[in-house]
Amino acid sequence: MLSLLLSAFLLQATYIDLYQQGHQLLDQGRYEEAERVLQDSASLNPGYAPALKDLAKTYVKLKLFPEAIDVYKRITELDRSDIGARANLAELYAWNGDHDRAIVTYQDALEIAPRDTTLMNGLARVLRWTQRYAEAERLYKEVLSANPDNHEAMKGLAKAYAMTGDLTRAADMLNKAIELYPDDPELHKELGTVLGWQENYTEAVSALERAVKLQPGYVDAFRTMGDVYTWMKSYRHAVESYEKARELEPDNVENYLLIARAYRLLGDTATAEEAVRSALRVDPSSTQAVEMLRDLRKAGKFRLAARIGDIVEGAALIFVFVLLVFTYRSKRRMLVRRHKLYFYFISLVLPALVIFALSGFVAHEMLARWIGQSMIEDITEAVLFFALGVSLLLLLWVEHRGQDYSHMTILAVGAHPDDIELGCGGFIMKAKDSGATVYGMTMTRGEKGANKTGKREAELRRASQFMELDGFWICDFPDTELKDSIGGMKDAIEEKIKEVNASVVLTHTAIDVHQDHQAVFEATKVAARNISILCYEDVSTPREFVPNYFVDVSGYIEDKLKLIGFHKTQGAKTYMDPDVIRGRAAHRGLQSGVQYAEAFRIHKLLR
Repeated sequence: MLSLLLSAFLLQATYIDLYQQGHQLLDQGRYEEAERVLQDSASLNPGYAPALKDLAKTYVKLKLFPEAIDVYKRITELDRSDIGARANLAELYAWNGDHDRAIVTYQDALEIAPRDTTLMNGLARVLRWTQRYAEAERLYKEVLSANPDNHEAMKGLAKAYAMTGDLTRAADMLNKAIELYPDDPELHKELGTVLGWQENYTEAVSALERAVKLQPGYVDAFRTMGDVYTWMKSYRHAVESYEKARELEPDNVENYLLIARAYRLLGDTATAEEAVRSALRVDPSSTQAVEMLRDLRKAGKFRLAARIGDIVEGAALIFVFVLLVFTYRSKRRMLVRRHKLYFYFISLVLPALVIFALSGFVAHEMLARWIGQSMIEDITEAVLFFALGVSLLLLLWVEHRGQDYSHMTILAVGAHPDDIELGCGGFIMKAKDSGATVYGMTMTRGEKGANKTGKREAELRRASQFMELDGFWICDFPDTELKDSIGGMKDAIEEKIKEVNASVVLTHTAIDVHQDHQAVFEATKVAARNISILCYEDVSTPREFVPNYFVDVSGYIEDKLKLIGFHKTQGAKTYMDPDVIRGRAAHRGLQSGVQYAEAFRIHKLLR
């Protein structure tokens, strides 16, 4: 009996001693050594919570999030009332991209401590990341009703306002928070971002300067300052800001590419090329850097040589006729929705004018006996050019800032049914109206997002018909497990690109928090390595997404809402709310100077 007590005492002394050693190593930043020692302590006594908590912290420092999650799960099993462990577990789920589990874990913890503001702020933050802004806003306001000066709630509520396009309330909330917490650099940085989106550039720069004064190593603030200067077309100052970000993060390729973009806008292609070469020295495999370097070299070699020659009148008339026919065919659907007067002109008056002109052109030899050949040609040309001129004027009236996508063959790629519609539905319909050829491709049938098999597929087919796609394909890769199918998806996408001869691919962004979306991006960037790639934002795109290409969808917002409405199985989700969709489009429209817009990040653009 004495020997057993002695053994137990020695064992306890051993695992406590190991825990103390590991704790010291953790404090000293010697994380690999701390991990080994704390693992030994935890193995000797699996129920010793202090050692487990330090081990979990060590895993977090080493960015071993799955291992840290496993340890925190053990801690919560040992003590279900440990709110701190539950909060850390939920936060790790969110960092690891498993937002649904993070939300459930926070909710479970709030059942134990329903007024815990740390838990409420944490849950609201994850809801905001998943673009469930209304729920996040409600939680933040609940925290502020109990504690009007809560730092994190004020900051989070301001971010929620900003992401829904309510920039005025976002700025007001940030100013109020700054009065209470003037030394928080993130508040100043967020205020600078919002003011930049409001095109209040001078005050935006001042706010960002305050942020970097408080935290001289604040890389995101310098990058945002560079973006604001770029919007101001003050490219020299943009270069300076991006250079400061590069000095702080010399291994970040994005900093070099931002510097290159600014120099290119300045017209200094040589320095821009040097910045891209520096990026390639950091990461030789960077596709963005390679493509930018190729574009810069092409631009440097390109010399515009314009030769003016005499145009044969017959060829000119044929060209005008083809242009008018194309206008009639490509704008027909848009004009039905836009204005009846123009539709009647295109459908009745314009064809009559063209037929009259062509009849005169064909019969000019016979009519020349009575009227004269030169007069017939003059009348024919006048009628055709009148029809063309009126058409163009009315097009400018209807579509003030329209873009021509008729030369494009677009392939839109999404992970699940409704991804394409949410991310780029307005762009697709606008491109179709402009005469582009557009195809859709969805990687999964979204079987885990609906109770009844095939229901989401039927919804997708109706949405595709509404968008008037030239063709679309629904693949059978496993929903929520696309990270294991990147190779297969790459082959499938590449096959369709070759089949339809696509020139542009629309797909998810690399920083999307949804793992399926990330996997689709990885597959697409390889499959579409020889053509342009635009990355759209969707319901799980984080706030770090910084668009640099906008499409005006002001005339298509109602159609987009109808399009989203086809996905009735997803209708209960917050991000399907028409007000949320309209708010996001208004936010992007404010950034780009129009009423409503869809935002994209250029991964690669070939001209």
